Amino acid sequence: MLATAKKRQEDASASWILTFADLLALLLTFFVLVFSMNSVQFESWKSVVRTMSEEFNPNRPMVEVQQHDTPASIMTRRIPGLNLSYLEALLERQLAQVALLKDAEVRLVGDKVVISLPASLMFERKKAILAPDASRALRQLAGALVQIRNKLQIAGYTDATPVTTGLFRSNWELSLTRARVVAGMLADAGYRQPITVLGYADTRLQDLSEQLSAQSRYEWAERIDIVLMNERRGQSTYDIF
Repeated sequence: MLATAKKRQEDASASWILTFADLLALLLTFFVLVFSMNSVQFESWKSVVRTMSEEFNPNRPMVEVQQHDTPASIMTRRIPGLNLSYLEALLERQLAQVALLKDAEVRLVGDKVVISLPASLMFERKKAILAPDASRALRQLAGALVQIRNKLQIAGYTDATPVTTGLFRSNWELSLTRARVVAGMLADAGYRQPITVLGYADTRLQDLSEQLSAQSRYEWAERIDIVLMNERRGQSTYDIF
């Protein structure tokens, strides 16, 4: 009787070994699973996924993956337009023939040619309605731009004085609207290629030359920049015309 009780006590005291063995087996299984997931063979895993999908969802629509042959836009070589130095001289000569635009500034900036037009030549203060003379001048300018293959941008700028006319909520809206008006006039005059339109308000005042007087900087702060890029015309994200 005593021997039987002692044996049962020994068996009970040794039962923890079974629990410990089970725990070790579970840990080993877990680490094997982690290792296998860390080094999955894609083809094998794809077969498992396909088999399970067909088993549990036989009506699932099949998706066929096909290779896309169109090259990514980032890999597409950009085709240059006209030589920028030639373009700068051409535009200076063309603008000199337009009375309203003879005071416009044409300059070569990096990989683009910029035509800067003071807003005071074309618009009333803090407004976006073109003056009759400005419309005629832009029509003449459009005749020259039609012959140029370079990509075109039009950017509007303003000074820091708030808009108080009630026509616009901010200088951002004013600068963008003026740029759109100029782009629309060029389009009406025959320019049929895409035009990128941007509005910068008063965020680029630091781009003005430090050599300008305070009065000149104030006048040039509100302007329209017609920018010709060093690449041929093409569709862009912001193209609206």
